[in-house]
Amino acid sequence: MDAQLYTKIVGDIKGEFFIPSYQRGYRWGENEVTRLLDDIFQNKNEKYCLQPIVVRKDNDVYRVVDGQQRLTTIYLILKYMNLASIGFIPEPRFNLSYETRPGSQTFLESSFEDMTNQKNENVDYWFIANSYQTIKEWFEKSNDKSIIKQTISKFSELFDTSVNVIWYEIGPEEDERKLFTRLNTDKIPLTSAELTKAMFLSKTNANSITRTEQEEIALQWDSIEKDLSNESLWFFLTNSANSAYRTRIDLVLDMMSG
Repeated sequence: MDAQLYTKIVGDIKGEFFIPSYQRGYRWGENEVTRLLDDIFQNKNEKYCLQPIVVRKDNDVYRVVDGQQRLTTIYLILKYMNLASIGFIPEPRFNLSYETRPGSQTFLESSFEDMTNQKNENVDYWFIANSYQTIKEWFEKSNDKSIIKQTISKFSELFDTSVNVIWYEIGPEEDERKLFTRLNTDKIPLTSAELTKAMFLSKTNANSITRTEQEEIALQWDSIEKDLSNESLWFFLTNSANSAYRTRIDLVLDMMSG
């Protein structure tokens, strides 16, 4: 299977996710968690896209190459909403397991009280429990229970309708450890052009484009890339060396964005 790149609604993230041993533990703090919650909620009903989650499918399990921090935080938000709504909001549709930290899965699924009691047992527990506390406090800023309920309901709706992740599923032939190293040394193989193309070809595109229209966009995109490889056209458009752009269509995006 070739690599797949598209956007996926958060509510459609399902299944078993496995965190390999080469990954560090969960390390998001209050600032990262609060920024994520604020960005999503302030965006209202507009389509909002989170940074990539990079996975490799191994039978029925997704091995997480990059995006563990976002995925874990999404899990904690979904868990809070489920518990705070007394089951009215569904539980997370996915779970996380760990190659070298088996206790972290049980800790993630435990009650808030148990998290609080056990948070000092190791550094992973400490960060997970603090993030859950941050999420709880963010939703419960108001003392008005009806406002809290409305906020939870709205957030759940956003997760099911307009909040996406860039979903990058690599092929079985790609070395996930090498990819992980590249991703974490600022050599991310997803260029601006690739991410923009993923948005156009998204299955959740607001315009609900058909498969035929998706294929036509892909062909036109590839045709533009091919035309830009013509040196005469390239240097008519810009004096910049090709090395200034990861892909040549990035030039077109730069020109459009000013």
